[in-house]
Amino acid sequence: MGNTVTFGAVGDIALAMGVSQGIATSGVQWPFERMAPILSRADLLFGNMETVLPPPDYPEDEIDRKALIATFPGPDCARALKDAGFDFLNLAANHVLDAGVVGMAYTRQTLEDAGLVTAGVGRTQSEARRPALVEVDGIRFGFLCYGEDSNYSLGTRGPCYAYYTLDAVLEDVAKLRDSVDIVVVSVHADIEFMPTPSVPRLEQFRRIARSGANIILGHHPHVPQGCEMIDGCLVAYSLGNFIFPAYSLPYMKRHRADSAYSFVLLAEVAKDGVRSFERIPFEIMPPPEERPHPAEGAARDRMLRRFAELDGYLQDEDFLRRTWSEFAKRHFESYLRLAVAPVKPSRWQSFGRRVARRLGLDITPDIDLIVEELVGRLYFTAENRNCLEEVLRLARVAWEERLNEPPDPLHRPQHRLRLK
Repeated sequence: MGNTVTFGAVGDIALAMGVSQGIATSGVQWPFERMAPILSRADLLFGNMETVLPPPDYPEDEIDRKALIATFPGPDCARALKDAGFDFLNLAANHVLDAGVVGMAYTRQTLEDAGLVTAGVGRTQSEARRPALVEVDGIRFGFLCYGEDSNYSLGTRGPCYAYYTLDAVLEDVAKLRDSVDIVVVSVHADIEFMPTPSVPRLEQFRRIARSGANIILGHHPHVPQGCEMIDGCLVAYSLGNFIFPAYSLPYMKRHRADSAYSFVLLAEVAKDGVRSFERIPFEIMPPPEERPHPAEGAARDRMLRRFAELDGYLQDEDFLRRTWSEFAKRHFESYLRLAVAPVKPSRWQSFGRRVARRLGLDITPDIDLIVEELVGRLYFTAENRNCLEEVLRLARVAWEERLNEPPDPLHRPQHRLRLK
């Protein structure tokens, strides 16, 4: 049968914001300490690096306070990750340019200087798509890392992460397949906080699995999603958060029930593929203990039941479609709100458009700004375009239903519309 190794994987790692308080008190190794016995089970450990390490001379007044930028020396953070057991870190993530191109380059160099292998970023797309190779006990792993073009990258043609497209991944898997034993594909993509992958991503991941990948690792939704085996390929649709300010980051507040727990994925891997896998549940504790702890007792059992439920969703086509449609509509709604909001918000804005008019406030949308920025973001940025396409599909269905209605003998067709 040959020897096997244990491949481990965790989701988002952000050594920033609330996590920083524990680090300031107890050192950069503090976030990982409780999980050390589980992480040590992996012979090869993967993580998604969601933090940027700024160079020492990065201007203090240029730091974006909303960005995921580490506030501790980069070499110290890199050593902590290495000491925690990590071997490989994905850098193809939407926050990798939070400190600009200099931050991206410094992060990669600093991690590699500490002995960590990275992939997914580069000065060109060709460089960013280059695979990284790691050999463990005679088993040769090849890593391909991608991130979906997002509201942070906006399709930049400069240095960035490797853009996720199905064609690019299929091409790269085909090139790599015969030169390694295990092909690992890492993808940072999709709408956040969904309990399921979007329908397009589910279909694409299954195609990638059937094309020759052995392990596919999804991340970015900040919540765990289901796992499945497709033709011998282990597909984890979302690894969720790992080291992350799930409590102290306001953006997480509405979704804390699902963003403050996840799993460590452990897979037994041989030269011919994945033999088995398991998920070790953990929960991120509230401040001041904002770091992951292994789940125990009733909490562990509850999480394992939830993981089984998430797996079941992957086989329920109706549930998958309904969930995707609902989240796509919500995403689209957030852009409609941007379109009708005043460019210069006032303290009266929350009272609504009608009150604003009575107060004489200018709430006329800036049509040039909408065309130049909002429409472009919706249509030309991949993460938004997927949602827009789903909204258009829903619109087509509703429109066809209306066209199939019998004609109204007393009114024109527009009479039936609520928005006239």
